[in-house]
Amino acid sequence: MNKILDLGKRTTTPGKAPTVLFLWEGEDSEPWRQHMVPYLDGLDFRTVADVGDPTDIDYVLTWMPPVGALAGYPNLKAIFSIGAGVTHILRDELLPDDVPIFRLIDPVLTQDMTCHALHWVLHFHRNYAVYAGQQSNSEWLRHKIHANSTCRVGVLGMGTVGAGVAATLRDLQFDVAGWSRSEKKIPGVKSYFGGDQLRSFLNRTDILISLLPPTPDTCNLIDAQRLSEMPRGSYLINMSRGDIVVDQALLASLDSEHTAGAALDVFRREPLAKDDPYWRHPRVHVTPHAAAATTPEYGARRIALNIKSLIEGGWPDGELDRSRGY
Repeated sequence: MNKILDLGKRTTTPGKAPTVLFLWEGEDSEPWRQHMVPYLDGLDFRTVADVGDPTDIDYVLTWMPPVGALAGYPNLKAIFSIGAGVTHILRDELLPDDVPIFRLIDPVLTQDMTCHALHWVLHFHRNYAVYAGQQSNSEWLRHKIHANSTCRVGVLGMGTVGAGVAATLRDLQFDVAGWSRSEKKIPGVKSYFGGDQLRSFLNRTDILISLLPPTPDTCNLIDAQRLSEMPRGSYLINMSRGDIVVDQALLASLDSEHTAGAALDVFRREPLAKDDPYWRHPRVHVTPHAAAATTPEYGARRIALNIKSLIEGGWPDGELDRSRGY
């Protein structure tokens, strides 16, 4: 996809080497600089401690920038998220509205997310939680192994990561379907799309994997009604954002055993409070937002190549659609 980078009054000096600001408080910037240098000739890499003249800054790569910080660079050409999500950027009401924002699309990140999803699908499908309970009682009892094809997995959100997760599970012979705003054509994966088809999607899903982006439409989407539309004894794996799930509704569904278990990696407030009931619920598995992490080795290279693409007149994948929030 080619576009013209039109930023109104924001100026560009012909022949100027790119000046990049690393804006991630508390993170060691040096590995990021080292992994970007091979791809950007003459790279001027700066941190908040040595930002110099704010008008020099062309590009920002950031995670959780302080509110108002991004408005201080009048010649900013693009903002790059150090991660697949952008809510940490969009929370800033002073965010410049004429600067494109790019999510990080990284095959390694997708692979890590897929591994996390696969772990919990197997955990629930192969009765590993049951075996863990038996071990505490010194109980030797084997349970029947059901074919993967008998397990109906539903991937909620079919972006880059969702499509990767769905394809991997399909290749392992799980019965996989995906739901998204619009129809997706992935061989061997049934596509449900739009609000009218969400109930049918949930009705056929034994293990639900949430990979939805956080938007006003997805906030509180998994509520008591949606959970009741899933089969009794189904499971939830949430690895997108915490506010997609109504916590009280999920806990009630778990207590009634309509939902048999949940693997939760994301929460409305992080870190999860020490007195949160999720910690102690016998059918909830908590991980600390650890499904995947962006590493300098891969993340810096991808962002550097995206900056190079912009400089050369191209347009990277992963641009945020502000009207949709992802």
